[in-house]
Amino acid sequence: MTIGNRPLVGLLYSSAAPVVIEAAGSLVESLDIIPERLFYDLGATSEQRFHRVDGALHELRRHAAGRHTTGHGIGLSLPSDMPIDEPLLDVVADLSESLEFSWYSEHLSSFATMRGAVPNAQAGLGLPVPYDEDVLTMLAGKVEMVQQRLGMRVLLENPAVFTPVPGCEYREPAFLNELASRTGCGVLLDLHNLYTNERNNDVDGAEYLNEMELENVVEVHVAGGTELFGFYTDSHAALTPRPVWDLANEFLPQMPHLQSVVFEFHESSVERLGVAGIVGDIERIHELVDRSASAVAA
Repeated sequence: MTIGNRPLVGLLYSSAAPVVIEAAGSLVESLDIIPERLFYDLGATSEQRFHRVDGALHELRRHAAGRHTTGHGIGLSLPSDMPIDEPLLDVVADLSESLEFSWYSEHLSSFATMRGAVPNAQAGLGLPVPYDEDVLTMLAGKVEMVQQRLGMRVLLENPAVFTPVPGCEYREPAFLNELASRTGCGVLLDLHNLYTNERNNDVDGAEYLNEMELENVVEVHVAGGTELFGFYTDSHAALTPRPVWDLANEFLPQMPHLQSVVFEFHESSVERLGVAGIVGDIERIHELVDRSASAVAA
């Protein structure tokens, strides 16, 4: 999924994405699609649990025509200490096949909670998980199951962490390295999440990336965030800050299998960011991947 020798430039798809796509045109080459936004889940006790949102699907197909597509989920919540919601996985598999995803990504966070009739009730915020051998073994088994069911590679995304788990056996990059080694999965490297952890948890971004096996990185996300009650949040409500671009410029040339760089924004922030501002960040990604491809070639 490259053009020439460079990664594609993508956009996280949402209800506000069409206005940006119309303005950006061919600058948007790939769409990262959240399957959970394309259906309603009425609960396991319902006669028909899942109902597709046909209007949203129709509009998505119109904008996806001629563009590459990838899946970016939260509902399966793979690191949660509970069985995979197999009926939900079946719906994701059907959408993945129908929309022709090239790969499927999930988060290295726990989103699902055991509550009520819906097996995958959402916590509303990605909860951190302990990076230990028990979680690694459990997660590896789930990743292998999802890869087999979808027939494609699964990527795990490094999270923005607001309450770090103390005393972990693995550092996060080492955990992702080992998970990839055991399962053949890849990494979705969210550079803004990493920057968020720099701001809140004194993580050294360069040290983190030097420890990570960057040949496992298939997709990169960039975005912007905002301050809230003394924390810097991964709100997707701002344009990409300079330190994120700096990390991208330094480390993208070290990612030999990178296929896509995606800009994320929240649909509620379009007026605040401005369509021209969002298109400007998409243009900067094009400049970034061109420079990176030139550096790799050199």
